Formats: sequence, structure tokens, C-alpha cells
Amino acid sequence: MTPGRSLWICPDCGRQFVSVNRNHSCGRYSLEEHFAGKEPVVRELYDLLFRSLKQFGPVRTFPVKTRIVFQAEVQFAAAVPRKLWLDGYLWLRRQAAHQRIHKIEMGIFRDYGHVFRLTRPDDLDEDLVNLLHEAYMLGCEI
Repeated sequence: MTPGRSLWICPDCGRQFVSVNRNHSCGRYSLEEHFAGKEPVVRELYDLLFRSLKQFGPVRTFPVKTRIVFQAEVQFAAAVPRKLWLDGYLWLRRQAAHQRIHKIEMGIFRDYGHVFRLTRPDDLDEDLVNLLHEAYMLGCEI
């Protein structure tokens, strides 16, 4: 982040953005809502993912309507709890390959969104953690 530059905070939901009045799905949601009706392993996978992300530096979470956003200075990853697994999303400026990545989407701001799936703790291996670290570093730039 540029020294002295602060993020705009939505007065209604508390999410932080680089630009003022950024269009977003505004609302107050909780982690508990996202994990209601899910198998316990899904919460375990989320906790493991969040612990892995926090080792890179400060990470904030924002539960929104359809996902849980992970943010450094800006959003760099997200999690979507499903009944039996955890889907994840990370943004990179390149297309990356990993056995857990099952979809890559062309984006506007971050170039490529990578969708991955975790079904057990071993799925979050060193190579995927390295890709998440790369995404985190991009999330520190604004």
C-alpha cells in the first residue's frame, strides 16, 4: 500500500476497498452461516487454509453472501464452503498449474482467477501454499 494512503471502509458492511463507493454485495454475514449444514471437515479445511495464509503476514477475512474473502491490502483469495469440501479461489497475474486447480478464469483486475478444491488436509500441499503466497504478495500491492 502507498504510505499514507488509506482504504475506503463501507459504512454498512465494514469491508475495505481501494476506491470509494466500490460496488459490492453489501451485507453482514458470519462464518457460522457459511458452515451451517456442512460436514465438520469443511470447517477444518477452512481453518487450515486460514492458518496457512496468516503465516504470510496480516490477513483479514470478510464473510460475504457467496464466499469468505481473504484480504491483505486487497482481496487475494476466497473460500466457498460446500457440503463435503472447501472450494478456494486465488488470483495471480499468470496461469498456474496444480492438481487441485480445476478451473482458471480470465479476470479484469488480477488477470487470472484459479479455482481449487480441498477435500482433505493433505490437499493443501507445499506447491498450493506457494501459489497462495504468490497471490498474497499481489494482494499486498495497490
